[in-house]
Amino acid sequence: MKTETRPYYFLDTSVRLLIVDSDQKTVHMLSDGLAPVRLYSVQTAATARKALPVLEGTERQHVCITELGIADIRGDEFFLIKKFQRHVSFVVLTGATSPAKGFMANHLGAKALVEKSRDFDFGKFFSLVSRNALLAIVNPRYREDGKDPLTHSTDALFEKSPETVTQWAIEMGVTDRELRYIWTKALGANTKIILFIHQVYQKAIAYYQKLLAHPCSQSWQAGADEEIKGSDEYRRHEEYYHLHRSVICDYLAYGNVVNFVQEPAPELK
Repeated sequence: MKTETRPYYFLDTSVRLLIVDSDQKTVHMLSDGLAPVRLYSVQTAATARKALPVLEGTERQHVCITELGIADIRGDEFFLIKKFQRHVSFVVLTGATSPAKGFMANHLGAKALVEKSRDFDFGKFFSLVSRNALLAIVNPRYREDGKDPLTHSTDALFEKSPETVTQWAIEMGVTDRELRYIWTKALGANTKIILFIHQVYQKAIAYYQKLLAHPCSQSWQAGADEEIKGSDEYRRHEEYYHLHRSVICDYLAYGNVVNFVQEPAPELK
């Protein structure tokens, strides 16, 4: 008997999120809001101390959503950001009365600030978290103010959304070979795999964005699911994922893998 599958089922729980917040209402609001997004594997912690084993564990966390004011370790509410910002993308929840603390969190390495307010826009929040999650997946070393070739190529990927590695290289003004070398040298990464990850997750995020906008419309979801799964692009993505699953999963888990699919490009002269 054939089992129906939803679009992008093969990416289920591949993006790991940690919510650190002492306010259980906020935790439930965020967890419940993200529940339909099967991409995410969500864990929660009420204190920094309880978050430590998760952030120090073997499973890489892509995004940590945390509130300010949690100072149970050394009396330092920025402890987690200081310790893990090089490995985890932090999205910080702030209050309207703490702009200075938000600025400090950003200065210490937080990727984004979100104000907790009555008119909290969950759709915008989802877009922000998803963009930072995908940036963390694609380039674990990404820094907005970075001037290195890896940052430049990451910006080109996200801003231009090229269809091929050649188009990506053209957007940067380099050759395919030079682009491959940038990613191989910095992360041991295959540019075709990186391009695929960016493309398929962008599509999956867009699907879930629309799904969140139609939470009670089963007819819309059925129609959207059928349209996506019937497209040639989706079938190519599904096939490519299964062909290179181990490499993709390793990259998501560790962010630094040997280039398995193609031989490393020789060093530039």
